[in-house]
Amino acid sequence: MLGLILTGSGADQLALQWHSAPMTVGDGWAWLDGAVQPLSQARVPVTDRGFLLADSVFDTVRTYAGQPFLLGDHLDRLRSSAETLWIDVPWSDQELETVVDALLQRAGDSTAWLLRLVVSRGDGGHGLALPEPQAPRLVVLCRPVPDLPGHLYSAGVGVGRARRKTVEGRSVPAHIKSGAYLAHVLALREAQAAGAYEALLPGPDQSWSEATTSNLFLVAGGALHTPGVQHDILPGVTRALVIAVAGEAGIPVVERPLFDSDLNAAHEVFLTSSVKEVLPVVSIDSVPVGAGVPGPITQQLRRLFREATEQLTQSGTRRLVERYGG
Repeated sequence: MLGLILTGSGADQLALQWHSAPMTVGDGWAWLDGAVQPLSQARVPVTDRGFLLADSVFDTVRTYAGQPFLLGDHLDRLRSSAETLWIDVPWSDQELETVVDALLQRAGDSTAWLLRLVVSRGDGGHGLALPEPQAPRLVVLCRPVPDLPGHLYSAGVGVGRARRKTVEGRSVPAHIKSGAYLAHVLALREAQAAGAYEALLPGPDQSWSEATTSNLFLVAGGALHTPGVQHDILPGVTRALVIAVAGEAGIPVVERPLFDSDLNAAHEVFLTSSVKEVLPVVSIDSVPVGAGVPGPITQQLRRLFREATEQLTQSGTRRLVERYGG
């Protein structure tokens, strides 16, 4: 097996050691406990609090041309999520980037990869009390980006409003990515059982905040409308890039809550995420959005988004602020 051993954390010196043995790729790769290994062989102890209690945070990064896209923004969000839940992240950005680079070096750049960086609180105790000291565990999964059929973009998708309410006020804030995703799992299952592709999640004020793994936009009056980061949403990196390219294209962007009346009157609706990029929505609960086909502004933004990813990848941009300012 070809593996990478990292010793030390935080400001400690990074030590790299490579070793080799037979290996098959299976369905991807993982970095776990200091070694790169086939995803099918990776094992997390059953005493890990991420497994037992969903006591973990994560972030998802995709690659373009073999490079992790806007990795700095994703690491910032990972750290913010962990800080909110009092989970230690003792690794520097440089150390985390070394792990990512090791995985991508082993995976190769012949395909687009999706990296999921997970930090659990690690092992500790039998109850809910936080262990002291913490011994957080880092796991990084590397799998091919799902190959979404082209017709999803040319014809659009249908979504459904989730019937199951989320917890009022959310004990786990929406702006973090924690391992506690059961509400999203159930909402997506219900939507797909009804024939929809995705589910829209309700906010605490009877608005619609986002989808299970995507941010939500609509087009009305020639402007983009999307819930703001203060409106019970995850601050998506793809969302931020779409807002930036829309601004450069002269398309007004309004950040506000979106209610049933807004969705019903929308000319266009689309979703954004690292995997979906800009995905047109043509129906909500089987009722057509606008003309029932992907709209011109959605198509324009999808093209501008793809151009921006190419430019930012070529320039090695790690954070959007480097290109678009604060």
